[in-house]
Amino acid sequence: MMKELLFNLIRKHKYNISIYTEEIFERRCQEEIIRSDEDNSSFVYLEFDFETLKKELADEASFIQFWNSFFSVLNSGSRGSDIVGFLEHESGLGMLLLDSKLDGWERIKGRIEQKTSSNLDKIKDVLDKTIKPILYPACIQNVPAPESAVV
Repeated sequence: MMKELLFNLIRKHKYNISIYTEEIFERRCQEEIIRSDEDNSSFVYLEFDFETLKKELADEASFIQFWNSFFSVLNSGSRGSDIVGFLEHESGLGMLLLDSKLDGWERIKGRIEQKTSSNLDKIKDVLDKTIKPILYPACIQNVPAPESAVV
């Protein structure tokens, strides 16, 4: 159902946006980890869970306004290298901001908030509460090494 809604919004507004299938998106995530390790670069990973967003944006108009704003921002401000794809079981959309740090997400988030100015406080709250950006490789650099087992 969500897949059809999203594709209808993309068609209706003639957004130039591609959404990868979950299998291709997962593969692209794995490839980006390898590329990032080899090039010593970073990227930001984001998840937009449909159920969580629907719960937070309970009225249909706010929910559709969010996705319209999201796609409008991607269409107008996309760097072409950013990747969007379905998550496992098409439960949401994932996004990779390639060669980016957390400020890349902050810019996109700010643009989404601007586009939804009539619901600014609600959208800002939803984005702050539900979208947790993960910066790679910083997310693994602070993980403590496992302690050796004492025999």
